[in-house]
Amino acid sequence: MPVVTIDIIKGVFTKEQKEEMMKRVSEVIAEIECRPDPKENMLPFVYCIIREVEWGNFGTNGAPLTPEMLHAVKKGIVHLAIEQPKP
Repeated sequence: MPVVTIDIIKGVFTKEQKEEMMKRVSEVIAEIECRPDPKENMLPFVYCIIREVEWGNFGTNGAPLTPEMLHAVKKGIVHLAIEQPKP
């Protein structure tokens, strides 16, 4: 019985988007885990938790993500890159 936790920034996704996210993620997990049997056998036992974090508590590359940055990424204006630490 898998438990999937998805962390998102508060206020970014609508109720409908969060429901779709839970549904689609649950279906993929159930399909993979139940193969070759039907995913419907496992679907009722896949749990999905969405945790919403406040702006400023979610970041990349050592810096908090801002609403402006997220808007630019969604529009394709800015691409965020996560640099790997150097040894």
